[in-house]
Amino acid sequence: MTVEAPELSPEQDRINRASENIRAMAGEIKEELKPATRGLEPAAYRLSENLRRMTIEAPLQSLAIAFLLGILIARRR
Repeated sequence: MTVEAPELSPEQDRINRASENIRAMAGEIKEELKPATRGLEPAAYRLSENLRRMTIEAPLQSLAIAFLLGILIARRR
């Protein structure tokens, strides 16, 4: 018993081909950027660990800094 794929309208076929092309291009871009971002991963990890540690050690000061950063960002917009 074989199941046949339903016939697609020309619009649906175009949409499917376009989405496949977009996925392929996104994969290519991801592969191209992978070497460039490889060196950033350890630095980002260290930064996040330092922020986590500082937040645990001094939660009130971290909250105050986050609040002030939020005000600065909001004023620029």
